[in-house]
Amino acid sequence: MAHVALPRRIRSVVTVVGTLCVAGTLAACDSTTSTNPPQNSYAAINIRAVNAPNGQGSARATGVIFDAYNVSIPVSVQQRTDQCLYAGVDTSTALPTGAYKAGSAITLSYGTTSVSMPYDSVNFRYASPAASPFRYAAGDVVQATIPGVAGGFPAATISLRLAEPLIPGAIKLPTGTEPMTFTWNAASDSLSAIIVSLRYANPITSSYANEQIYCALNDDGLYQLSGAALTAFFASPADKRSLVMTRWRTNQLATSATSLLHISSSVDTTIRFTP
Repeated sequence: MAHVALPRRIRSVVTVVGTLCVAGTLAACDSTTSTNPPQNSYAAINIRAVNAPNGQGSARATGVIFDAYNVSIPVSVQQRTDQCLYAGVDTSTALPTGAYKAGSAITLSYGTTSVSMPYDSVNFRYASPAASPFRYAAGDVVQATIPGVAGGFPAATISLRLAEPLIPGAIKLPTGTEPMTFTWNAASDSLSAIIVSLRYANPITSSYANEQIYCALNDDGLYQLSGAALTAFFASPADKRSLVMTRWRTNQLATSATSLLHISSSVDTTIRFTP
């Protein structure tokens, strides 16, 4: 499916980051008055990977636990929409930060491998060792276990098929009105989704790639972006053009009437253009 007229809107990233409160106004985040309803508890585990040799993924993981009245939770199955839009590029980075702990470590298990994510009391989060990314293969299913604490986030276990390495086909820059065609190794399940971020400078005098065509796609291995949507991309200096493709999956589990556990797995790859 090709899209010519793309709406302009800023899309959020696909991870739950930090302590979120999106109940309408910032005042809703304030729990100092007794008239506010009880907050819910959330746990978010994020596994991010890049392609590694031998068809593996090389990943690091973080986890945060926090309270909020409401959060915007990304769900991959709802993003298999084959839709694109123009959006600004957010170059800021944020360290996932939670509010409290639910045990000394979160454990990730798949196959015969076990990865410990100890609690970081400085950043209030769980994290796998930054210097030692863990490897996994296509088809591996991870089980994440939170020990839980009495009076806090309960003990819970959740599973998710890890985002398998993403292998894109060569992308040829189109000429005239030809579409830009993206191909990749499709997933075989109904949960996996693809994000395409085609970045460039607009206006051409921008010192960095400040605009993107952002596509949320079904993970079926093929998408064509209309050539009519690429005017600003082709006007951009070549050294400010880039393309990142991401595969991601999510799962979530209501661990009680007031607590929710969410897990996401993603793998990123950068695509080179061919003439």
